[in-house]
Amino acid sequence: MLQSHSLNEDPLDLWYLSLINCAKSGDGQDLLTTSLRHSFDRLHPHFELQERDDFCGIACASILLNTLLPSSKWTQSSIYSTTARKYLTDGIILTDLSSIITACGLSTIIQHSNQERFKEQFLEDIKNPETFLIINYWRQFEWPREGEIYRNGHFSLVAGFNEATEQVLILDTSDSIRPYHWLDLKHLMRMMCTYDQTAAMPRGYLIILDPNQKDK
Repeated sequence: MLQSHSLNEDPLDLWYLSLINCAKSGDGQDLLTTSLRHSFDRLHPHFELQERDDFCGIACASILLNTLLPSSKWTQSSIYSTTARKYLTDGIILTDLSSIITACGLSTIIQHSNQERFKEQFLEDIKNPETFLIINYWRQFEWPREGEIYRNGHFSLVAGFNEATEQVLILDTSDSIRPYHWLDLKHLMRMMCTYDQTAAMPRGYLIILDPNQKDK
């Protein structure tokens, strides 16, 4: 049985927009040239913004499915209408997103953040060219125009990792201005190692297996 460790309180000192580095900036592009980027190269041609505020998980699933099972021509609407509708009440939780992606034909593994060696396992998985990762993490930021503070869970795809700086490249389906951005691993760990009250379980990430690797 896996041993567990305690989770963090919601990291209220971390303001998301002040922590990220846009991948389209000069510094962001420099990081990309020296990073593990196999996921980025495959995912970004299929990138799309989420169609609804609560579709972050569905948008991630659509991008992945069009990357790995492109013959079906997946859309967020088709995933919602055929599979995800019954799960989408107050957003989607980690286990439900796993069920949705599995129902669409891909294999997934759930990694909860209270597992021992969580950080070490994440680093192993992020470097594996045969898998893709969807992170489930807590974020807070202030909407620039409305002045409202957003605090909630979110799903994003992991697209790369820079070992020298320990920064993770994230594909964020909710951000039209900075859809690809870098975030320090230490901050991401704190955001993932939180408790999802809706799910009544820890956050974490999904490992999605590339079905094309099975035939090699």
